[in-house]
Amino acid sequence: MGEAGQGLTFPTRDNIVRLNREHIHRTGGNRDGAGRFLNENSLEWVLEAIQHPLFGQDLYPAISQKAAILAWTIINGHVFLDGNKRTEMSAMMIFLRLNGFLLVASDEEIIEVAIRVATARESNYSQEAFMSWVSKHMELLLPPPIP
Repeated sequence: MGEAGQGLTFPTRDNIVRLNREHIHRTGGNRDGAGRFLNENSLEWVLEAIQHPLFGQDLYPAISQKAAILAWTIINGHVFLDGNKRTEMSAMMIFLRLNGFLLVASDEEIIEVAIRVATARESNYSQEAFMSWVSKHMELLLPPPIP
């Protein structure tokens, strides 16, 4: 996965496209749409927003905020023709893992929150609520003990 900045490792556009293709081929969906964009600009925007401060201010200073806005934007920005929920949750989990964190939640809870994000307008589920959920479900990976 992608480039490092601010001491973090970020996914690249190509990493996320490959992830979407893998999900579609492995779990089903619109195979012709695998890795194809519906709204490429949303993906470009969020990758820029989580990596680079705007006018010297980091819009998402906490790793939980960066992870959450990455996931939120993939799904609500309708980045891909298909597989947005699967791609958003796994991209977020991989981003966290690459930076020393696990997302600790059951599969059912992850599916439930992905659907809440997807239906945020209808259910009044906010970005702030999702960021809080991510923050509460993150766990720092401990380094292996030194022999």
